Amino acid sequence: MKHFRYYILPRLLLVLSIIAALFCLFFLWLSLDAPLPSPAAICARIDRENYSSGGEIVASGPIDMTEEGIIIKSDYTDRDCWWFIRRSGDRFQLQVLERLAGFLWRPLDRATRGRSYQLSLQDQPIGCTFDVFQLTSLDGFSGMDASKVIPILLCADPAVVRVEAQLVALSEEDWANPQAAIAQRGVSPTFTKAGDGVWVGPSPYVLIPWASPKSSGYLVAFCQGYDADGNLVCSYDPTKDRE
Repeated sequence: MKHFRYYILPRLLLVLSIIAALFCLFFLWLSLDAPLPSPAAICARIDRENYSSGGEIVASGPIDMTEEGIIIKSDYTDRDCWWFIRRSGDRFQLQVLERLAGFLWRPLDRATRGRSYQLSLQDQPIGCTFDVFQLTSLDGFSGMDASKVIPILLCADPAVVRVEAQLVALSEEDWANPQAAIAQRGVSPTFTKAGDGVWVGPSPYVLIPWASPKSSGYLVAFCQGYDADGNLVCSYDPTKDRE
């Protein structure tokens, strides 16, 4: 009896405590959306959940929407978030992941588990996404009247080595004459190549004024891709989609 009480029982309680601690850690891991130590592992898990294949990660970057003097809560506030672009042929996929404790990754939310962009050399080889954005105020106190975006330009044409884009918010009236809106409030940022077929705007974000103080309008990008000799190879005019 003494052998059980002083020798076996303490060791049994120790083993049970370790098992209980492991179960607690496991449930904590599940409650955090099962983070993994690499973005590629998270993307592979998302593929299994969606029964799809997004390809390899070709570009990534941090998301920093902080602005001095203006505190607007968003999905990116007080979080270490990164965007990732994966490519498989002419198909690109955007994932937004959050980094925890400096080494674990998880999807930011279910809405950002994968947005796909299918380009085509024949129909639309180039395009730009504004899916990483946040609403803001131009002067900090008069209400929302602009969007902070990380413009990510995608191109499936291998001949393209340089890209340009005019970013603008169009109202319904602007669609008939978008060049006037571009001249008035359009933004033409410099794009830097971030990966295979991927270019990104200046860090940390690009500020695009709304179409009017009461309406954000439609954020669009008029895109152009050039070859090594400076010749226009491809372009995209979003107004053509409405014809």
